[in-house]
Amino acid sequence: MALTVEQKAEKIAEEARASISTFCGEECHAYCCRKGYLVLTKEQVPIVTQGRKAQMIKDETLMELDDGRFSMYMGKYDHPCPSLDIKTFRCTIYPNRPKTCMDFPLFLQDKGIRLSPRCLAVKEGKFYPYVSQLLALGYKLERWHPYSDMEIHNTIILPE
Repeated sequence: MALTVEQKAEKIAEEARASISTFCGEECHAYCCRKGYLVLTKEQVPIVTQGRKAQMIKDETLMELDDGRFSMYMGKYDHPCPSLDIKTFRCTIYPNRPKTCMDFPLFLQDKGIRLSPRCLAVKEGKFYPYVSQLLALGYKLERWHPYSDMEIHNTIILPE
């Protein structure tokens, strides 16, 4: 059975993300898990915070949003993602991590490609061959809105 364009695109995206796994741990040191914000559902909070929800709310590194989701701040030197092993720079909840973490730094939505400008692998051009393949499938490269570094829904489409 032939794959759909969307299935082909997701396969390419998965290969792209897998291609940087060594880079993330050895060179980048999981920068994405040490800086920025991560929006979590109520169900994801106990998994990601590893039972530290109350303390993180007290420390103001976790706050509930108006829509019932939570925003986790990972920008303080001593407050990376609680699921990050800071000795190995590996995710301790890897198979159960949030979808945003699974998809980071390459997001596909509605034939659009978004690459996080925060990712050092993106900055080094490591996704170029994969983006070329996605463009050949009819996807369009989008640019992140400068005021929404981690917001995956707020994009500006680049002109053709």
